Amino acid sequence: MKGSRVAKRYARALLDLADKSNEEKWGAELERLAAMVEAPELIERLASPELSDQSRQEAMAKIAERLNLSFPVRSFAVVIARHGRIREISAIAESYRDQVDQAMGRERATLTFAIKPSDTEVARVVAGLETIAKLKIIPTVKIDAALLGGVTAEMGGKIYDGSLATRLAEAKRRLAGQA
Repeated sequence: MKGSRVAKRYARALLDLADKSNEEKWGAELERLAAMVEAPELIERLASPELSDQSRQEAMAKIAERLNLSFPVRSFAVVIARHGRIREISAIAESYRDQVDQAMGRERATLTFAIKPSDTEVARVVAGLETIAKLKIIPTVKIDAALLGGVTAEMGGKIYDGSLATRLAEAKRRLAGQA
């Protein structure tokens, strides 16, 4: 759903309403709304064809109000319900975040380490990625013991693999080809 054209259009519509001072605030609110609505017990009820359109819109308005969202995001939640796009709310929130990041010259990267890295190690990897991307990098750090050592970075649909497991596999492949 990430690349959904519908999600991008809805995200763009909300972003077009925002001014620079509230772009990120609305994004955080939209992500909170998506997290709440995407709860399995709630999404099935809200997206159910048994629920009337009016009830669906009222439910979304109440959820947005209880989350204490700003008026524009509350209204946006009702529009999403009115147009039957509740199941796409997470994709809309993700697309909104991506569009804000792009406008602000940022890129998100997932860094996967074998063990918990120090702040210095993370900063060094981020600096390298910023050099490659020529953008400010917002890292998300994950741990995967299967890497054995090193780091992998996923950014912009590309994977930069500096893991020990990959280096060992490459060495094994080379040795097998020479034997």
